[in-house]
Amino acid sequence: MKKIFFNFLLMSFFLAHGLHAEVSFEAGVSINKEAENASVAKNEAIKEAYRQALLKVAERLTTKENVEKMNTLTDEQLVHFISETIVMAEKSTKTGYIADLNIKINGDLLKQYMIENDMISVVTTPSEVLIVPLYSDTEYDGKVLFEDGNIWRSALLQKGEIKAGSLQIDVIEDSPTIRAAIDADMFHEMNNAVYEKLQFLTQAKKIYVVHAVKAGQNTLVLVIKKYNGGEKRILVSSENEDLFEKAISEMVSYIASIEEEKDIAQSAYKSKIKAVFEYKSLKDWLLLQQKLNSVSVIKKIETGAMEKGRVLFDVDFSGTIENLTDILKENRLSLEFKNGNYIIENED
Repeated sequence: MKKIFFNFLLMSFFLAHGLHAEVSFEAGVSINKEAENASVAKNEAIKEAYRQALLKVAERLTTKENVEKMNTLTDEQLVHFISETIVMAEKSTKTGYIADLNIKINGDLLKQYMIENDMISVVTTPSEVLIVPLYSDTEYDGKVLFEDGNIWRSALLQKGEIKAGSLQIDVIEDSPTIRAAIDADMFHEMNNAVYEKLQFLTQAKKIYVVHAVKAGQNTLVLVIKKYNGGEKRILVSSENEDLFEKAISEMVSYIASIEEEKDIAQSAYKSKIKAVFEYKSLKDWLLLQQKLNSVSVIKKIETGAMEKGRVLFDVDFSGTIENLTDILKENRLSLEFKNGNYIIENED
């Protein structure tokens, strides 16, 4: 019980300081409740809806046993996970309440709770590029990922370290957490919900699904998909060298070319500013760092002098100062030039 109490103190801290989840998971819930009056019915129905929504989302991320453990949380504890409730339709009677709701779960808080209670594995070093290697013997065969028979994944793992210049490419880990959340067919579709779940669990910066399809004795077809990046098909044939070795080389070359183009575009303008942030507690500064590090155009944050309630730091970024100001505003941060310094403030 002490552990749960500690978890929710920590969660209350994040809520109080306005930290927004990078990923929010949604669940549709239908409720129908009767009680002594409409007010009581609605109150009980909302509690039930919150519980259903949280458990629906948890089922995508962890095992059935862990979901059952989460179901033991009290209504008061559970409400901390709810970030938004949208009423799609509702109807009240003298003694009842009926509604269809869309409920959003705070992904960061849910992940934090699951990690602290050993419900999902901890990702210590997020991948720069994460590969999800699917394999099929023919285009019409079922796809395999972690199952036996994925010789494409085995070839990638046997290769060991895979790099293209400074670009590190990792193969998705076979873990109970990933297996409980996503199967091979879901990976192949790679829709928004699957991509968000995978990023939530792995914290990978970029994710590619690479489906290798055997198309003959000495031929493979690589189907490479990146979220919001379209699809690329590469025919790989080899008579003399190892077919999978050549396929890895083709895959790495293609991914490197895509990422290098982005790096060049993003580095067309590079700049650095010295910024100042005033805080009430050190936790405020730690939260700001998390926000800044999630901003795509910010390359590096270097902390300088720390004074009473004040920290000086350098911000390396790509683009113009106007562009940086606009992007920070989208992240509920303000950037202003005052008295010779750039001042960053949290608008939450």
